[in-house]
Amino acid sequence: MIPIKNIYFLLCYAWNKLEESELVYVSADDESDLLNLLSRVLLNGTKTLLKRGIDRQYITERKVYQGIKGKVNITDSLRKNLFSKGFSVCEFDELSVDILPNQILKTTLQNLIKTPTLSPILKQEIRTIIYRLHEISEIVLTDTIFHQVQIKRNNSFYAFLLNISELIYKNLLINEENGHFEFRDFVRNERQMAILFEEFIRNFYKIEVPEAKVFREDLHWKMAGEMHQFLPKMQTDISIKINDRKLIIDAKYYKETLQKYYDSEKIHSQHLYQLFAYLKNQEDTKAEGILIYPTVQKSLSLTYTHEGHTIRIETLNLNQDWHEIKADLLRIIT
Repeated sequence: MIPIKNIYFLLCYAWNKLEESELVYVSADDESDLLNLLSRVLLNGTKTLLKRGIDRQYITERKVYQGIKGKVNITDSLRKNLFSKGFSVCEFDELSVDILPNQILKTTLQNLIKTPTLSPILKQEIRTIIYRLHEISEIVLTDTIFHQVQIKRNNSFYAFLLNISELIYKNLLINEENGHFEFRDFVRNERQMAILFEEFIRNFYKIEVPEAKVFREDLHWKMAGEMHQFLPKMQTDISIKINDRKLIIDAKYYKETLQKYYDSEKIHSQHLYQLFAYLKNQEDTKAEGILIYPTVQKSLSLTYTHEGHTIRIETLNLNQDWHEIKADLLRIIT
């Protein structure tokens, strides 16, 4: 079982939001589960926004107005016979807090209140904050709506809170019978965790090893022949250039580090074949390949060589203190 506080660190690195997360005081040890932790982060983050001043934008309003303001819609004003009464239909820009990022935050907080497993103390605190957001509308959240938000360069803190909101949205399942929400623990979702683990490893090295170039790399098949468009795409999870070294890292999130073959344990063959293909089809003839698996129990560190390439299989224990996780990741590339 991965400790809750370590999941939080993984998320912050994966989103590249370490600085923003430090603005939100959260003690992961105080929360009993992931839902309560994420809710606390979102609640404290919203409090921070309110202290700093939540975003406002100019939005176009169309109202019946006494007198004239902005652009007058003459046709509608005449049709409604408003001019004779001193009114007109006007279109004008109004500075408002009722904008998409704020609507997403308020709706997510409202949904959390409908979750039975959320702490009663948190629910009460959320209700207090929602009361202060009375000018903001609730909306229907969808998979695409989060990507419609445009974050200003000087306010990346919103992006962090919207990352939290999207994660909560994707894992809150509504009970059609009573209208309540149930939180699906995404740690048990191997596909979600595989994406998170890969992004965490990549951004960890970008942040913690600034002298290295860390990137995803498109490789080209070194095969003679025609119609190369039919060959599958090769893209590394993580490529690292540091000094005169080249590393190709494949981050694999699997519950079992080794696969069972009859009564013995073996490295996952498809992972080894994939990494070997990367090494054979990139330019550096001395590149190193590393398979990294998370583990909370059995540790592993294996090294092999072939045609000048070093291939290593490493495990990362996510059930240890965060400082030790950081030290292990740095050790792997030294």
